[in-house]
Amino acid sequence: MEIRRGPARPVEDGEVITEENVYERPDEPMAFFPGQVVADLTVSAVLLGVVVALSYLVPAPLTEPADLSTTSYVPRPEWFFFFYDQMLMFFPGSLLIPVGGVVIPFLFFLLLLAVPWLDREPSHSLSRRPFAAVVAFLVVLAVVLNMLLTLVRILNFPQS
Repeated sequence: MEIRRGPARPVEDGEVITEENVYERPDEPMAFFPGQVVADLTVSAVLLGVVVALSYLVPAPLTEPADLSTTSYVPRPEWFFFFYDQMLMFFPGSLLIPVGGVVIPFLFFLLLLAVPWLDREPSHSLSRRPFAAVVAFLVVLAVVLNMLLTLVRILNFPQS
């Protein structure tokens, strides 16, 4: 395949871009509507049918009703909230909700949203983008460590 240099050649008089010759002119747009919309709706309908069929054919098992009078139950977070649950362990009493539940997560996500504006390096190489690489590493490290700390705390909790 030939690599084109410079601007695209202009469309000649009478030239029609179709689905067959659009790949010869990669800069020419293809119609999105209705073809892509119909394809997306078809796949969505098939997936919805599969989910409905599975929910009917393989129902979720039900357990006994919850006993509200028990004091031995220890609530545990789902795995995807482990890092958030562990972060709440670092803040005592009255600081738990405002700082551990609102301020710190807000600053965390604000930092993630600000990374594209803080690191304007056009290169995609990690060696040329130390700021983005360090931020990405620290985010992954914080989430993984908090998840592991929560898992250790839950596994060491006495069973009743």
